[in-house]
Amino acid sequence: MNDEQRIANTRMSPLSENLSDARNDVLRDSRNPGRNGIGPGMIRTMRTVRWAIGAAVWWTATAGATIAAPSLDVGDPAPPLHIAEWVKGKPVDLSRDAARKIHVIEFWATWCPPCKMSIPLLTQLQNKFKKDVVIVGVTEPDARGNSPSAIRRFVREQGENMGYTVAIDDGRTSRDYLEAAGALGIPHAFVIDKNRKIVWQGSPLDPALEKVLSGLVAGTYDLNAALLEKKVARKLEELNVRAQLGQWQAVWDGLIDVLRMDPANEVAMDALQSISVDDPKMRKTFEKWVRTHIRQHRGNPTVMRRVAEMLCNIAELEHRLPELAIEAARAAYEASPEPDARTLVVYARALYQVGRLDRAIALQQDAVARAGGDEERAEFEAVLDYYKTCRRLQKQLEN
Repeated sequence: MNDEQRIANTRMSPLSENLSDARNDVLRDSRNPGRNGIGPGMIRTMRTVRWAIGAAVWWTATAGATIAAPSLDVGDPAPPLHIAEWVKGKPVDLSRDAARKIHVIEFWATWCPPCKMSIPLLTQLQNKFKKDVVIVGVTEPDARGNSPSAIRRFVREQGENMGYTVAIDDGRTSRDYLEAAGALGIPHAFVIDKNRKIVWQGSPLDPALEKVLSGLVAGTYDLNAALLEKKVARKLEELNVRAQLGQWQAVWDGLIDVLRMDPANEVAMDALQSISVDDPKMRKTFEKWVRTHIRQHRGNPTVMRRVAEMLCNIAELEHRLPELAIEAARAAYEASPEPDARTLVVYARALYQVGRLDRAIALQQDAVARAGGDEERAEFEAVLDYYKTCRRLQKQLEN
């Protein structure tokens, strides 16, 4: 089997608990730097690029994981429901009902512990969105005790705790949804909008389900953004495999492709930066990419803030690019009609790193005033105190 076949046939597996922790370290430290502007997780984690990429894929793939190249995916029309028996609630016909309500089609079984955990959550969602959403729990009889009589008894015993529609599949619904989507297990849910399109799929235990439903009800859910997120996740999955095969040029090129699709993707940015640290030949290429990215996206405050955060988080002093960090941070600041606290924080950090303490302190004070909560305010105040200490020491040394 050649490398291309390996990539085509390899699916991201649960590499380890540490991989998930690594992903959390990367994102936590890039968004929430410590007092010195460099989080310990960022220093530790970004030394290995495949961990950064793999962690992003692991985060995306764990809830409602699917195999590659499914025939049913987000953005596709929802197949009809083929039901042998409606155990609870009114029958649902998507050809008739989809235009009137948002639907959640969730697959479960009586023997499945995570399915049982999801039941109260689905009931809460049904109660919260009862005017706009219909939740249907679909289960297929099997040889593991999930017989029609066992299903009826289970639903009866659950009573109001299972406060949504329940149906017994005739076999075709599971085939047309679960198998077609390449779902690896249950519980697994599909959200169908009023255009009868699948707009989300995954575990009903995933908090994202409630956010998707809230967005659909409010009319703010962006299907195109969801499709882009999925496309990026699959690209990162491929790059994780290439990294494990040591195909670093292909990884680099793929990360550039990710950033063309999603210019603010922090995982791809951090991975590029890490490659440039590990491979001296790529440092000039990295610097050129940063300059180009700033020029192309100067008017996008989110992209500029994330570029600045990435540059300020470089652990090794000899690899930092302070001029570009300031340029990106300033661009983020100037592109924001009302700069948010994080933009102010990274601009202050970039100026602090070149000794502009008075301006850094002023920006950090503004960030404290705009903090989103007590925890964030305390974090910003700690950084502010550090800058003030540096300025006091600077003045003492000047005398």
